Order: sequence, then structure tokens, then C-alpha cells
Amino acid sequence: AAQVPIKGWSAAGPYPAAQVNRSAYPGFYGIFGAAWRQVDADAEGAVDLTTRFPGEAPAGGKLAIARRVFSSDRDQSLEFSLGWAGDVDVFINRQPVFSGRESACTTDATALTRPECATRLELPVRRGLNEISVMVGSGAGGWAFRAATAEALPEKLMDHGEVEEAWATPDTFLTPESVLKDPERDVLYVTSFDNQYATRSAPSGYISTLSLDGRVLEHRWLDGLNAPTGMDIRNDTLFVCERIDLLAIEVATRRIVGRWPIPDVVFPIDLVAGDDGSVYISDTRTGNWPASRIYRFLDGAFEVFADEGIDGANGLWIHDAALLVGNSGDGMLKRVNLTTRQVEDVVSLGSGIVDGIRVDEDGNVLVSFWEGQIFRISPTADVIELLDALPARWNTADFEYIPEQRLLVVPTFTENRVRALRLRR
Repeated sequence: AAQVPIKGWSAAGPYPAAQVNRSAYPGFYGIFGAAWRQVDADAEGAVDLTTRFPGEAPAGGKLAIARRVFSSDRDQSLEFSLGWAGDVDVFINRQPVFSGRESACTTDATALTRPECATRLELPVRRGLNEISVMVGSGAGGWAFRAATAEALPEKLMDHGEVEEAWATPDTFLTPESVLKDPERDVLYVTSFDNQYATRSAPSGYISTLSLDGRVLEHRWLDGLNAPTGMDIRNDTLFVCERIDLLAIEVATRRIVGRWPIPDVVFPIDLVAGDDGSVYISDTRTGNWPASRIYRFLDGAFEVFADEGIDGANGLWIHDAALLVGNSGDGMLKRVNLTTRQVEDVVSLGSGIVDGIRVDEDGNVLVSFWEGQIFRISPTADVIELLDALPARWNTADFEYIPEQRLLVVPTFTENRVRALRLRR
């Protein structure tokens, strides 16, 4: 059956092929730091990377990465056809699905369109956003690829006109990671993580306070913290993630009233407090995402609250008696029932690091990718991209949402500032 060529790729590179782990999707710093550009495919869908990267010898051991994001209205198996010159590795939503090396069918670029040279795959596509990623290494016969599917890929939905910048602070923070509003005092807390914390001789992280219009009230409201990240506040106690500890701060006095080592933790990143006094903490398990888990802290004790189906967990929020989880390992927003602990999928978001999660006044879930995107997910699980800050080179980490002002307050991590974005409607 005739297939529809995939166009609209973005690509980055070239990289020395020998320095790239071909079996794993690139790390989030690699994705954020790459110079992504749109690449043109010809009428048959072929992408010639020697044209995209002129002057790079085809047999010179170079590698490029191409990505294509699309929507799906259902879980399905997607028929995918691939031809290539050089060698290739294919990923769907971060997961490797195919590896091909040079062969008789890849010795020249004309083989890209020959039916007998096409490799046919069935890609597991989920409802929501999905990303096909292709690593293409240069070879003696060329440096190109062609991909096609049985039906045209639906574009991701975008409404970038929905947000406008309301204010931005100076770039005086130290890799700000999380923002939280204090509902009693109408101030914002900002954690400065300091992504060089491991090289410091003493804890260098801190918490700042901002007014709701972006004025820095106290740059170092509380200092000497060990790479603080996610926060939440209950009963005038501010809970904060440090690298191996859960920290409790009495807000009125700024006094640390508790610091509890989290057992067997690797990289605690976000937390949320429940009405019953529970504090839920995500442990991403850097370097071993499948072992990721969520802890619950209650009455001075920790337990593993959920780990089955939890993979690279980051952002957390509580809504409708369930814990919303940004499950970056498989690209899913997940829901964990607080009573039964049953884990279920909500919607696919693709390949980003799911960092911030909030729910707006209309029941939409607002989600950020650390790499620079913000999405709105409707109660019927339709996903719309509201912002893409990757081209502008700033992150969208663990944000706060203020419904009275329809304001997203975003820590920009590597940019060292906080930006506020107002939703127009």
C-alpha cells in the first residue's frame, strides 16, 4: 500500500559518532543544548543530511539526530517504513525500537525509495503527543534517511498566542528550579538549586521570596541548603526536597524544624503535601529511571507509596483524590489513586522531562517540560502546546499557577531568572 512520507523534521548535529551512545535517547541537557533546525525533505520524503550539514564528509564518522512530534487520538500500532544511507537508530517516545547498520541496501542514497530496501516497523503510539527520533550516522554510501507511514501524521496542536509575558526578574538566581505561592502571605518562594552544587565545599542552595508582581523581596530568605528543588506548604510549614533529605521549615520564624533522610533515595526532585498530612516525594533515580518510585512521608516515617509503572518520575500534584505524576521514562502523565495506589495512564506527552504540574480553574492540567515547553491538557485528555521556549534558550521547570491572575510563574533554570506568563483566556 502507498505510504505518506514524513516531513517537518527538526535536526541537530553533527556529532562525532564514536562519542554518542546509540542505544539510548539523548539526555535532557543534550536535547536542550542542541541547535535544532527545521530540515527539508524532498517530494519523496528523503532527508539528505550532507545538504543539511555541508562540508561534513559522509564517511567521516558523523551523526545527526532528527525528531518529529505528532498527535494521536488513540493508542495504536503505527506502520512505519524506513530507508537510510549510512546507519540508523530509531526511538519512539525515548524507547529504542530499531537499529540498522550499513548493508547492500544502504550503499547509495537511491536505495532510500526502493521498496525492497525499506525496513517496516510497528511503532507503539499512545494517545496524545508522540515523538519519533532517528539517529543517522554517516557512511560510505551517504548520509540520509526517508521515513513514511500508512497515513499522514497529525500535527501537534499549538496555541502560542495564548500566553503573554507579564514580568521577568533579573538573572540573579542560581539555577532556579521551583516556584511556590504562599497562600497566607501572597509571596512566592523560589528554590535556587545550583547545578554546580556537587563541586561546592558547602551547601550553596537557597530560597528567595518574590512579590506577585515579580519584585525580589529577599534574595536569600533561607540560605545554606543542599540543592533544593520541589516545595509545598501546609499549616505554615514549608516542605522542601534536598538531595537526600526532606526538609521542613517553620515559615513564621524561618527555622528548620525537621530534616529527615529519605531511605534508599537517589534523586528526590518534587513533592506535594496532602490534606491528611502526607507528603509525597518523587525519586527520579538518576541513571536508573525504571527503578524510580514515589515515597510517602507521614507521622515521621517514610514508605514507598508507588513504584510499579513509575519510570523517571518528576513532577507531582494532587487532584481529585489522585496523585498526578510526570512519568518521563515513558513520556506519560500518570494518575495514582491515593486510596488504592492503582497507577493508570492519563495521556502521552512524548519525550520531554515532565517537570511542573498544576490544575487550572477549569480542570485543565498544566504541564511543563524542563526543556522549554508548556502544555494544557483538557479534562478529555486533549493536549495543546501553549509555549515553546527552547528556541529562546530558557527552561520551564517546576512552575506555579495563580488562578486569580491566570498567571504561570516559571523558574527558568539555566537562564537564572523567573518569568511570569499570563494566559489570555
